[in-house]
Amino acid sequence: SGCRLEDTLAVRLREYIVAGEWDHALGIVDKMSPFVTSLNLLRIREKLYEEKFVDLLGKERVLEALSLLTVDFPSDPAFFDRRNFLATLLYVDPKSVDVCAKTGAHRTERERNILVAEIQQLLPTTVMLPCNRLEKLLMQSWKMQCRECYLHVREDFDVSPDYILEDHQCDWDHFPMFTSQVLTKHTDEVWCAAFSRCGKYLATGSRSGAAHIWKIINESTVEPYKELTGRSSSSLLTWSDDGALLAVSAAEGHLADVHVYDVHNGVIFCVVENRANDSTVMSFVPNSSITYRLVCADQMGHFCQYTLSKNSVKSEGKFEGYRIRAVHCLRNGSVLAADTHNRVRSYRFSDDSEITLIEELSQISTFVVDKSERRVLIDTKLHGLRLWDLRTRTLIRSFVGAPHHDFIIHSAFGGPEQSYIATGSTGIFFIDNSLL
Repeated sequence: SGCRLEDTLAVRLREYIVAGEWDHALGIVDKMSPFVTSLNLLRIREKLYEEKFVDLLGKERVLEALSLLTVDFPSDPAFFDRRNFLATLLYVDPKSVDVCAKTGAHRTERERNILVAEIQQLLPTTVMLPCNRLEKLLMQSWKMQCRECYLHVREDFDVSPDYILEDHQCDWDHFPMFTSQVLTKHTDEVWCAAFSRCGKYLATGSRSGAAHIWKIINESTVEPYKELTGRSSSSLLTWSDDGALLAVSAAEGHLADVHVYDVHNGVIFCVVENRANDSTVMSFVPNSSITYRLVCADQMGHFCQYTLSKNSVKSEGKFEGYRIRAVHCLRNGSVLAADTHNRVRSYRFSDDSEITLIEELSQISTFVVDKSERRVLIDTKLHGLRLWDLRTRTLIRSFVGAPHHDFIIHSAFGGPEQSYIATGSTGIFFIDNSLL
């Protein structure tokens, strides 16, 4: 800001406002005209006169309050409506009507500190420093050190005063490298797992048997919540935006219908028929908790959007002839889909529009989109893991060291700012994405 100490006028202004001495505060404001624009001075006076007006009403000094409105209150046209509103309060009984609540006036010392912060926004920093400026600078330093720490993955990490003396650095004990719990309810190979978008539940499915819902207790522990019966296998899971519904797709075969479950009641909500008997990929449309919508596709040319209700499924639009391997619904209403031509394309069911965004060099197995919906991580058969920018449609980086080949790998973003990538083949690989 260029100042070593606050201006003495600013110090006195803060003290008078916190003490509720409005006349003294207004006198200080008059002395600030060389440093502050006339418009900002007018706004400050309006705030202080309003506080004084409410104070006078509270003391039942109605005539003085009337004089303040007619003589002292700023006559600028921008404040006409506010002055007329305040004038209506001259006729109310302050004992039966909370005038402070009606006007937003600041009654207590704590509330007046908020008023000081509002007034500071109208003053140059060379006159009055922002409230808690040192605390904000220290917190910014802490956040920057967390971003620079390549092992920092926890949002709730306790702030330690040591970071003022030396740079923060997490140790390996804080990084999720070790098994914290083994879930043993499945009796066959576990094929899929998915956290709900709210982060409170985990769904798992296997080659045979029921899908299971687990409740998240803390960062390293889950407990059984519901068992979803009604089908013999699960190859893909997807959650609704509010975590109330879970869609479960089976491997190809005569039982390849998509079962949508009411998670909290543990019963089937509805069933989407799959007459092609092909493995189905699907994704819930975000922000559709009132009317649930689900997009389903397969490699037999079926690509549809459905409206779901209890025991009822209604088709709401479709694209023909596309053999789809993976889908993801975005918040803007468009749907990303990877097809057998090694492309990621954007589709809109609302106007039947479509456009190619990305063309890969080899077969796309799966892809995942980060929370910002800016980046997409694509698992390819021959070229490994590749990170793309969806807006510029450019390749950011290819990751090596975790060959996929014929494995179907569901990679994922991780960390509080999604600066990590988890992937694997026969093993698990964590990649620091902050080096991009």
